[in-house]
Amino acid sequence: MAEQNEQKHLVREDEEMQELRKVYKRLYTDALTGAYNRRYYEDHLRGKYLSAGIAMIDLDDFKLCNDTFGHQAGDSVLRTAAGIIQQNIRGTDFLVRYGGDELLLVLPEIDRESFERKLNNIKQRLGMAIIPGYERMRISASIGGVLSAGTAVEDAVREADRRMYLAKRQKNAVVTDNTGLDAAAVRPEEKPLVLVVDDSEMNRELLRAILQEQFRVAEADSGLACMKRLEEYSGDVALVLLDIVMPDMDGFEVLDWMNSHGLIDEVPVIMISSEDRVPVVRRAYELGAVDYISRPFDARVVQRRVGNTTRLYAKQRRLNTMLAQQFYEREKNDRIMIGILSRVMALHNGEDGDHVRRVQRLTGLLLDRLAQKTDRYDLSAAQRSLIATASALHDIGKIAVGGGILRKKEPLTLEEAAHMREHPMLGVNILSSLKEYQDEPLVCTAREICHWHHERYDGTGYPDGLVGEEIPIAAQVVGLADACDGLITARPGRAALTCDEAVRQLTEEQKSHFNPLLLECFVAIQADLKVELEEEQRLHLK
Repeated sequence: MAEQNEQKHLVREDEEMQELRKVYKRLYTDALTGAYNRRYYEDHLRGKYLSAGIAMIDLDDFKLCNDTFGHQAGDSVLRTAAGIIQQNIRGTDFLVRYGGDELLLVLPEIDRESFERKLNNIKQRLGMAIIPGYERMRISASIGGVLSAGTAVEDAVREADRRMYLAKRQKNAVVTDNTGLDAAAVRPEEKPLVLVVDDSEMNRELLRAILQEQFRVAEADSGLACMKRLEEYSGDVALVLLDIVMPDMDGFEVLDWMNSHGLIDEVPVIMISSEDRVPVVRRAYELGAVDYISRPFDARVVQRRVGNTTRLYAKQRRLNTMLAQQFYEREKNDRIMIGILSRVMALHNGEDGDHVRRVQRLTGLLLDRLAQKTDRYDLSAAQRSLIATASALHDIGKIAVGGGILRKKEPLTLEEAAHMREHPMLGVNILSSLKEYQDEPLVCTAREICHWHHERYDGTGYPDGLVGEEIPIAAQVVGLADACDGLITARPGRAALTCDEAVRQLTEEQKSHFNPLLLECFVAIQADLKVELEEEQRLHLK
């Protein structure tokens, strides 16, 4: 008997330890990135004296990305960046989400050379990253680092932060205590980098001599070497001078590869060749080359064409940044107005004030996964953002339903239920009354969502009993997101289901109601959904 009691005691202690570990993990782990959170830094690192490399990593233009493409894009960038950093550090190192898009890296017992090599490797790998759902987006980071010995971590963090801001003057740069503050502060703007790709060493030397006064020049002696250089210098190459005839991989194959990786729109390519037959030149232009220079080279022609092209693309990048900023301002104002309207709707409908936000977030997650899974639907990044924004208006028709019905805790009468089922068409009527905005994509998409988000894939929905793909994909996705949120939110007479319970009910008991592809996507985002709910609960507890 005593032995059994002892065993039970040990089991109970083990269970308590496991529970404590779970609590500890929740307390000190950032829900989005899986890195340590700021609380961990404050409790366990800030006041310590470590011999360590301390680095502050800031993602360049993160606010612009976040606000232009939406929070789901920003979250995807942060998750990707943190994942890459964690893959490239030791088990004894610490990655902390210090705040927003700033990540703090603490590398104990590391020498100067290894520290600098590690930071530059992380910068390079971030630049090569593919962001799920946003494949054409690229990450760049400004990194400030300092070796700490005999000083508190918080002092080293302050110094690393200073150097990070110096790195941000250049962007996509690493500044350490070995760089020198003065040198980093007054470092002149670097010349544009031109990549010369030719299997002839003599041709490469000739082009280097022609260009080196105005440009930095990198070289590749084959198509495969060109691919490696473009990955190595990710984001830095201003122009490629590309030979056509090369062993193992010719210039046309390089252009194909650049097209498939979304580089041809960002990095201009000028073909260089002694082959000037019309079909060859035409094919080069069809594959995305912006110019064609024949050998033998005329130095002034090469300088002028390379200079004109790099300046043109630099201006285009600045213009794109300005347009993105204008787009961001418009999108931000739209979100503010929709946020206000959503809050008014929630108050009128007697719903949880976060219902609209959760439906938007779920819609975004489902759309991103669906776009990765199939190309059956038109789901470009812009279209996904539009649908997620318009989803905020899915229940706007409830404004025309009496508040007494919406907030009633007892079961609705048949007459009341029939009136409630009118809200999709009431929403369509409201949006259709905005005559001056009828052709705006946001209004058209919101009207589709309002009208058909209660339709079901098996034809049992309302108001029109549409079946399968008769239901617009925007309405299908929002319908599933709305159904999920209805299950995980407490309602009169029913407690909220857990995330796992909601997934099980929708994929088993109600699976005929929804597109099978969407249900597969729903299961795939289950982990992200749990993170969202845990983060929301944490915020509500503050």
